[in-house]
Amino acid sequence: MFQVNIWICAGLLLSLPHFTYQLCTDGTPKQCTDAEFAPGANLAGEGFDITKMERKGAFVLDMNQWKRKDKTCILCTNPFLENKKQKLPLTVVDWRAKQSCSAKVSTKLHKSSESLVGSSFSSVENNWKANLDLQAGSKSASLMLAGTNSHLSSYSMEKTKNDKYSFASHSMSCEYYSYRVSSAPKLHREFRKAVEKLPKTYSAETKQQFYKLIDDFGTHYITKGKLGGSIESVTSIRQCQASLKGLSAEEVQMCLEVEASASITATINTQTKHCKKDTQQTDSKSAFSSLFNDRFTEIKGGHTTEPDLLFSADKNPEAYKEWLSTLPQSPDIVSYSLESLHELLPTTSKVRKDLRSAISHYILEKGLWRNCTDPCKAGIKTNSQDPCVCQCHNDPAVNQDCCPTRKGMARVIITIQRASGLWGDHTTGTDGYVKVIFNKLEVRRSPVIYNNNNPHWGMVADLGSEDISSAKLRFEVWDEDNKWDDDLLGACEPLLTAGVKADLCNMNHGQLFYKLDVQCAPSLSGKSCTDYKPSPMNSSLKKFYVSHHARPIPEAILPEMGVFVNESSSWKNQSVTTGNVNVTGSNVNVNVTTGNVNVTGSNVTGTNVTTSNAPVFSVNTVLSLVYSLYSFCILCFLCYVHNAGESASNPTFLTLCTYIQSWSDSLNGTNLIFSNPTWVTFVCGTESNTYPMF
Repeated sequence: MFQVNIWICAGLLLSLPHFTYQLCTDGTPKQCTDAEFAPGANLAGEGFDITKMERKGAFVLDMNQWKRKDKTCILCTNPFLENKKQKLPLTVVDWRAKQSCSAKVSTKLHKSSESLVGSSFSSVENNWKANLDLQAGSKSASLMLAGTNSHLSSYSMEKTKNDKYSFASHSMSCEYYSYRVSSAPKLHREFRKAVEKLPKTYSAETKQQFYKLIDDFGTHYITKGKLGGSIESVTSIRQCQASLKGLSAEEVQMCLEVEASASITATINTQTKHCKKDTQQTDSKSAFSSLFNDRFTEIKGGHTTEPDLLFSADKNPEAYKEWLSTLPQSPDIVSYSLESLHELLPTTSKVRKDLRSAISHYILEKGLWRNCTDPCKAGIKTNSQDPCVCQCHNDPAVNQDCCPTRKGMARVIITIQRASGLWGDHTTGTDGYVKVIFNKLEVRRSPVIYNNNNPHWGMVADLGSEDISSAKLRFEVWDEDNKWDDDLLGACEPLLTAGVKADLCNMNHGQLFYKLDVQCAPSLSGKSCTDYKPSPMNSSLKKFYVSHHARPIPEAILPEMGVFVNESSSWKNQSVTTGNVNVTGSNVNVNVTTGNVNVTGSNVTGTNVTTSNAPVFSVNTVLSLVYSLYSFCILCFLCYVHNAGESASNPTFLTLCTYIQSWSDSLNGTNLIFSNPTWVTFVCGTESNTYPMF
C-alpha cells in the first residue's frame, strides 16, 4: 500500500504545471575554464538524416567553441544539478531549464506499417521539407519520404509482406532543457572541408560525390531542440492470431497501455479489471506485454539496463524511476526543428543550390511509393485514415479487420445434384425430394420431382458462414405420399471438410449425388478450418515491395522529379554469382563468380569482367522482345475481356495485369508494349483504375 501511495504521489507531481528556470550570465575567464558544458549542449551540432530519423554522429556545427574574444563565456545555472554553473557553446542561444513530464502514456494503433512509418517524424516540430525541391505534383500523396530507412521501418515493413499486422505504439517523454542554434553558427572544420571538396557542378556524373557528403553528414541540421528523455515501444500484433484468442487489436493496445501506465503511475480502473479478465482467458494467462512481446523499443536519454523499460512494472518496479533520475545529467534531444544543410552555406554560392538539389534527390531516391490499388482478398477499403486497409462489414465469420471470430469458421455451399435408381412407389416412379439438415435443423428442402426414379434437382444451398469444426450435416431423401406419411428412402451424414468435394451417398435403393464447397474464413486452414494461416502478399510482387503496400519509387518516375537516374546507377557495385551481365556506364564495379560480363564505359573494375567500347547486344534485349511478343498475346486476350464487358476486378484479369507489371518492373521499362502507358491504362485501368502505375 505504501508503494502504491508513492506512485500516486509521483503521478501528481508529474501533472503539476511546467517548471521553467532561466539564469544565464557572463562568466569570468577562470569561471569559464573551470566550468563544464551544460548537459546535451553539443547535440544540436550533429547532422541529421531525415530518411533514417537519426543523428549522424558527425558534426556540421562547431560546438567546442565557447570562448569569446575577451575569454569570457555564457554561464547558466542548472537547477536540476544542484544549481551548478555550466557553460554553453557560442553556437547555443536561449538556453532554458524547463521540466515537462507526461504523466500519461501516449498511445496509437496503426493498421499498417505505412501508417506507422508515416508517424515517425512526429518529433519534428517544423516543416522539414521547407526550401527543398520535393514537389511531385499529383504523385505527392503516394510518396513516403521521412523515416523510410529508419530502424522502425526495418522492423515493421518486412513483417507486413508475410502476414496481416497492426502496430500498437506507446510512448512517454520528459523534457528538462531547451535551446536553439544561433542564426549564424560556425561550421565544423570537417564539414567545411567536405563542402570545399565538392565538384563545381552537380550532375549525373558528380552525383555520388554529393551523396557521399550526405551519407556522412545527413540531410539536415537541428535549429531548435528540447532535451530530456523519451521511450517509444511499438508492439507488433498479428491481427488474426489475436482474433483467434478472442482479442481485437484495439483490446491489445488498450491493455498494453494499462501495463505501460503501471510503470509510470499506479492506476486502478475499469480498464485494468477488464484486461485482467482477458489475460485469464488466454492459454498462458500471462501479462499482455509478455503475451505480445514482439516489440521495437527506442529509449532516448538517460541510462538503464532494462530493455523493456515501458513494461517493467512487474519485473523491475524501480527501473523507470531510476532511469528518470539520470535524465538531467544525460539528456538526449526528444523533439526538434530542422533545416536543410544547404541553408548553412552562403546564399550567393553555387554549391548551396547544388547541395539543395542533391539533398532533394537523395531523399527522393530513398523514398517509397505507397500503392493501395491492389484489391482486398476480403472486405473493402473504407478507412479514410489509412486507404490501404481492408475492412469487413456484416459478416459473422470475421470481425472488422477481416479476421475470423473463432476457429472452424467457413462458408458452406451445398449442391444437391441428382439421384439415380430410387424406388419409392411400387406402381409409379418416385416423387422424390431432399432435406438438408444442419446441426439437427432443416435448413433447406428441394422441390419435389414427380414420377422419376432418376431426378435432377441441381439445388444450391448456401448456408453462409458456419463453424464446421463441430457441425453435423445430414441429407435425407424422401418419397412424397400425403406429406404426413412420406417415405424415407435413405440418409447419410457426410463430413464437412475444407475444399470442394463431389461425392455420393448410398440410399436404401439408389444413390444421391452432391457437391460440397467449404471455404475456410480468411486466415484459417486445415481440414476443419482450425489452423492459423498467415496472409502473405502476392508472391510475384514480394521481391519488388518493401512492405505490403510500399515499394521504392519507380525509376521511371524519378526523372520526372528531376533526379539523375541512368543505367549505371542501378548496376553499381553489383555482385553476381552466376549468369551473364551487361552494363553501360562509368565508375562501374562488378564482381562475377561464374559467367560473362560485358561492360561499356570507363573506370571499370571487378573480377571476370570483359570491357568494350561498342554497344553490346544484351540478353535483356532478347528477353524484352520475347516478353513483348507474349505481352501482345495477353493484350489481345485482355482487349477481348474488355470488349466483352468483363469487369476489371475479375481475378484472372487482375492476375495478368500483376504479372505484366512485374515484367515491366524487372525489365526497367524495356517491355515494348506495356511501356506504353496509353495501352496499359486502357486495358488494366478500366473501371476501378486498378493499375494506374503503369
